[in-house]
Amino acid sequence: MKNKKIRGIIWSLLGAAFLVLLWVIISAAVGNRWIFPSPVDTLQALGRLAGTQTFYLAILGSLLTIIAGFLAGNIAGFVIGVASGLSDRVHSFVKPGMSLIKAAPVASFIILILIWLGKAITPAVTAFLIVLPVVWQNVVAGIHSADKKLLETAQVFKLSRFKKMRYIYLPSAMEGYIAAVRTSMGFAWKAGVAAEVLSGTSRTLGGMIYRTKLSIETPELFAYTIVVVAISIAAEFAATAIVKAASKKKKKAAEVTKEGAANV
Repeated sequence: MKNKKIRGIIWSLLGAAFLVLLWVIISAAVGNRWIFPSPVDTLQALGRLAGTQTFYLAILGSLLTIIAGFLAGNIAGFVIGVASGLSDRVHSFVKPGMSLIKAAPVASFIILILIWLGKAITPAVTAFLIVLPVVWQNVVAGIHSADKKLLETAQVFKLSRFKKMRYIYLPSAMEGYIAAVRTSMGFAWKAGVAAEVLSGTSRTLGGMIYRTKLSIETPELFAYTIVVVAISIAAEFAATAIVKAASKKKKKAAEVTKEGAANV
């Protein structure tokens, strides 16, 4: 198992090295740092940016707004998902709206939110709308996959709706929710930064990217892009840690569920 993991890490490093080599070759072939900067040009630009206060304020601004939208989308998606999973009527009522949000182009949503609500709140609302259907769908799937034997046991012992919710449905909903966390985190970050670029918000990473386009500072554009990618990867790693922590409690939750059903 360890050897397989080590081999996976080695191949990932080789893949990253290949991308950097390809980057070097393309930049050398183009021969113009303003069109396609080299890794050295990008690192120099990143170093200059790291020495400014604006750089850190932009990172903080993006984190605060996008995480706010991410958390709001998670809460709303979980609550609506539980209600939809327990009630066919609620599910049928909510499904068209969720399908619309999932199918509509992100750019359309961003422009509409920008017109209706203004640029300050656009990234947070965009992240919220991206996360909402992902969490909703996974929570509904989790509830629908609840253990049939436990439900039959609950029926035999005439468990109240509250106890069935606590001991059976909520643990199942959490399984679906955990699966949605990592996916929705990446989507929220990408969509949020895209909203910042289109809306031209100040003191955000997307806003800084937009300004590099106006000033044709391509090395800085590459530098900001690297920062966005790095934060996105870090956010997904954090989400993975949450998933692993929740998975460790999965067995305990199952034991509590069985004990709860048996003791009624």
